[in-house]
Amino acid sequence: MNTEYEIPVYNIEVRKAVLNGDDHPELEDKWADTHLIVVRAKTPEEAIAICRRKHPEKMGFVFGDVMEA
Repeated sequence: MNTEYEIPVYNIEVRKAVLNGDDHPELEDKWADTHLIVVRAKTPEEAIAICRRKHPEKMGFVFGDVMEA
């Protein structure tokens, strides 16, 4: 049975751009702020793996601690 998990996510590259008064070339400025991404998974580890597929760290996404929703 899957559980709902919340993962805080923001983008460090967007955050840097916004702090410098610039726009990121690909992502909206809203990614400078933390978003709670809700994922259904069997474990917290699986939840973060699912989130990383859509929001890869190599693109500047940063993840906080996974919490049960």
